[in-house]
Amino acid sequence: MSELLALARDDRGVYRLTICRPGVRNALNGQAFRELVAACAEVAGDASARVLVLSGEGKAFSAGGDFASLQEMLDADRAWAVEELANANAGIAALAQLEVPTVAALNGDAFGGGAAVALGTDYRVMSDGARLGFVFARLGLSGADTGATWSLSRLVGPSRALEILTLGRVFDAAQALAEGLVTEVVPADRFEEGVEGFADRLAALAPLAARGTKRAIQGLEGRSLEQQLALEAQIQADCIRSADFREGLDAFQDRRPPTFGGK
Repeated sequence: MSELLALARDDRGVYRLTICRPGVRNALNGQAFRELVAACAEVAGDASARVLVLSGEGKAFSAGGDFASLQEMLDADRAWAVEELANANAGIAALAQLEVPTVAALNGDAFGGGAAVALGTDYRVMSDGARLGFVFARLGLSGADTGATWSLSRLVGPSRALEILTLGRVFDAAQALAEGLVTEVVPADRFEEGVEGFADRLAALAPLAARGTKRAIQGLEGRSLEQQLALEAQIQADCIRSADFREGLDAFQDRRPPTFGGK
């Protein structure tokens, strides 16, 4: 990583990926998205990884697209804009395709592309002082950006997604929770504690089982019921033959919490 993103791993197998541009409210440019791809590749290559938590340094999660980059795309030819947008799309895809659970820690505002990145994770923990805003329209931009149409449609349905993106809706934490846009809302003064607690819950799961559930959900729309049942059977057979399932059974019979080793 460079100065734009910082990646760290703890002994639980929890990775923390931080956008380190507080001076521009963690705005994202092409380089940041290229680094996001590299960070996701590093996590994907770690068989013992359990969780990825994405956050922003300072008071914001991410203000969205970097204004300097947007100005370059405005001034350059269309091919440059297409290339820069492709970098952003590659970052969104890399994040969405990770097998481990992913969490956006919304310590502060997430606007535009920043909101879309947050929706590209599996779970979102939001500070009660943060906002989630799909403000593309306010700049004369389409809401068809960084996967926002895809992610938002899956969460709230196509009709509601169209309304939110077309009108540039901004949600406070309570509204975002009520809409199903975030998983949990945590008081600002206990935000890090709340994120760590959520990451702990995910890291304590049997990794093969957690990855299997995510794999079964991904691409669901493109499979028939028969295909889905066949995939589920393969996933569950692997889990049943795992040491973690044996530990789960033993722990249940012993009336104690399980300790899953990831095998």
